[in-house]
Amino acid sequence: MKKRLPATRVYIKDILEGFYVKSEGDFEPNYLITKDARKVYRAKIVATVVRDPVIAEDETYGKFQIDDGTGVIWVLGFRDDTKFAKLVKKGDLVQIIGKIAEWRGDKQILVEGVSKVHPNMWILHRYETLRDKVEHIKKARVAFEIYNTYGITAKAKVIAKNKGISEDLLETIDELYAIMMEQRAEETLEEEMFEGEEKKVKVDETLEDAKKAILEILRSKGDRPVSRKYIERKLQEKFEPDIIDDAIRELLAEGEIYEPEIGYYKILA
Repeated sequence: MKKRLPATRVYIKDILEGFYVKSEGDFEPNYLITKDARKVYRAKIVATVVRDPVIAEDETYGKFQIDDGTGVIWVLGFRDDTKFAKLVKKGDLVQIIGKIAEWRGDKQILVEGVSKVHPNMWILHRYETLRDKVEHIKKARVAFEIYNTYGITAKAKVIAKNKGISEDLLETIDELYAIMMEQRAEETLEEEMFEGEEKKVKVDETLEDAKKAILEILRSKGDRPVSRKYIERKLQEKFEPDIIDDAIRELLAEGEIYEPEIGYYKILA
């Protein structure tokens, strides 16, 4: 029988700000890495139900929302676990145990157990969560210093062991840095793509303005052909030469103007 992974007391904020990792192996569990390098497979949370449960008509799916004062998260149950959604109502103080999941970028809890608790449990949970977090951060600070100096090398592992730091914590930090770097690269790419699209829109708008300005010049001259040099001289303070050239070529291609002789233009009647 496969041993169930321990549940970690965490704040909802730690889950929402953490990094969800989907394991590559079919039988390997998914998990969350918090910003302070804690690896969480199963979460234990004490919180208030802030939305009444929503349960599917065929009872294959149920969900409700909880708030622990640091954040709000959905708790979901599927198939047999839908029964847990029936046990609570809005306003209940509950202890939740479940696996962390992610759907379209939003963190969720896949419920494994729910129990209504006394308000004193809220105080105990906050105390134990803070105590565990502080103890972890003390070790994490040392681990980060070792990692930042020696990486994930054999020397780093020996130094960590001598300081009471587990090899697992070093490996989690290594994984956390890799995830953060990947995320930063993706954000940079998105920003560059957005800036590129923004520039393209600006160029398109400028081109349209140049086309309108050229048509106004040609209309003002009536039936007389207008030279390119005249157009460029009239518009040089508003548009770059390349924009004027592109505008003339587009107007020709669209059939708005024609070239009765080389370098002269008229509006097509």
